[in-house]
Amino acid sequence: MSANNLIPTPDNWYWPPSQNIASVEINDNAILVLWDNDKRSTLHPLWLRDNCCCALCLHQVTRENLLDLRDIPADIQALSLEIDAEGALCITWPERSHVSRFNPAWLYANSVQPPAPLVSSEFWGTAQLPEPPTFYALDGLISDALLYDVLVSVGRHGLARLRDLPTDLELVEDFALRIGAIRETHFDRIFDVISKADGDSNAYTSEYLAAHTDIPTRESPPGIQILHSRVADAQGGESLMTDGFKVAKDIEQEFPGHYKTLTSTKWCYANRAGPKDYRWEAPTIGLDDAGKLLEIRMLPFSRAPLQGSFEDIKEAYAALRCYMEKANSPEYQMSFPFKAGDLIIFDNRRILHGRTAYDPNSGDRALRGTYLDRDDVLSKIRQLQRQFLSDS
Repeated sequence: MSANNLIPTPDNWYWPPSQNIASVEINDNAILVLWDNDKRSTLHPLWLRDNCCCALCLHQVTRENLLDLRDIPADIQALSLEIDAEGALCITWPERSHVSRFNPAWLYANSVQPPAPLVSSEFWGTAQLPEPPTFYALDGLISDALLYDVLVSVGRHGLARLRDLPTDLELVEDFALRIGAIRETHFDRIFDVISKADGDSNAYTSEYLAAHTDIPTRESPPGIQILHSRVADAQGGESLMTDGFKVAKDIEQEFPGHYKTLTSTKWCYANRAGPKDYRWEAPTIGLDDAGKLLEIRMLPFSRAPLQGSFEDIKEAYAALRCYMEKANSPEYQMSFPFKAGDLIIFDNRRILHGRTAYDPNSGDRALRGTYLDRDDVLSKIRQLQRQFLSDS
């Protein structure tokens, strides 16, 4: 991996080369930077002083701030500017002639061209992705390079499949802990998806499961789910996967009224079996502050009664039906069988999953699973990128 592909840590030590500073000057209270590609940055002195990364202002091991914002004068101004021999911007401040040194690539990225997303998402229907992006373990082992490719696929497509793995009981936990801390829920820390008479979820039956996300009953549902097929002898039980974001984007284009309803009407999801009583209300399609897709919440078999006015009920159900019909249609939903030794890892807040019914009398079927959070995957991708760069 080249240095230009490295995603840097969030301070100005490790940024790869980009643009150089052509000139710099103080204009009133602003620091004006002209770059060698003729772009310009207007930088506030308070922002620059707050981001000083010298040993007095930033702990050199933890990379956490030592400087307290309250100790910076609100009207601070730069005394002098210099571009040193390495092209860094050096600013001298009034306070005991304190000097801050800024990597030009860091300045450029944070004032002109913010870093690109760690992984660019690619939305898909079955025409674009008829089956999961698939990777193969060599002799049952997952190298760091293979793990990296798998996690990038999760970031890009929302899912990835690993094949040719052992069927050991410990494999799911060992694999998950290589990525991050296991996200514990009211289900077992490591759970077995098998047909059982006393199960507290439809997942523990042999019935058909429509497209859904897991645990929308919680304020923050688990971001990542891992399922490992240990036994796959039963007839039926094909896995079903849908890109919930692709469905959402298409509804936004085709049915903008439904999209508005799906992003605003809150449905409650509730656990109704066992001693726990988790419940949460949120829209089917969750957006971030910028209006970008953040999550999908849909668990048809745990949906509680809708709380709303009589006038709103018809549209709320029409919009939800529209989403469910698309999410379970062949245009959007891939279908594939599990083989023993397969492992699927997917974004539980983007990818809806389900299964066809299976006959428990035709043979055994056993999946073992667990959850992680999304930021564990992103952190591991960054960690591996830095590792590959240091090894190169």
